[in-house]
Amino acid sequence: MKITIDNKEIQLVKANGSWLTNIDSNTRIIKRDFETAIVINDSSVTSIKSLGIDIENKTITILHQGKKLNFKMIEPLDELLKSMGLESAFVSKISELKAPMPGLVIDVLMKEGDEIKKGDKLVVLEAMKMENILKSPVDGKIKSISILKGQAVDKNQLLISFE
Repeated sequence: MKITIDNKEIQLVKANGSWLTNIDSNTRIIKRDFETAIVINDSSVTSIKSLGIDIENKTITILHQGKKLNFKMIEPLDELLKSMGLESAFVSKISELKAPMPGLVIDVLMKEGDEIKKGDKLVVLEAMKMENILKSPVDGKIKSISILKGQAVDKNQLLISFE
């Protein structure tokens, strides 16, 4: 397996219960528990802690010596697909945001034509006396908005279309 840190690619090979790197043949990474690992080399022993894993994007955020680092995992299948020009073949294209539940539209936070990023707040939907913020599932542009502030919506009703 390969990982990238700040655009630097590192090869990892599993051997005898630990991971070896191509940076230094004496550097080993040993899993301690679910969220902690130990990095051992000739001059030091340090601990790293997982702060979060994004399985969809194959990224891991860790804490190492007080610094947050982001890793991107690159598996052999990823490399094969990239070499064949198919790296986006299995990425689903989301073109719509639908109501996850029936409710009342409290606010529409964007307008048609707005550029959006994944995670941007789009709609405030009240359901069962609770306000729910619906966020963008994709990076892109808002093609159309099918709802108005104050409108009641049903579950799975189209709210926003993306380009």
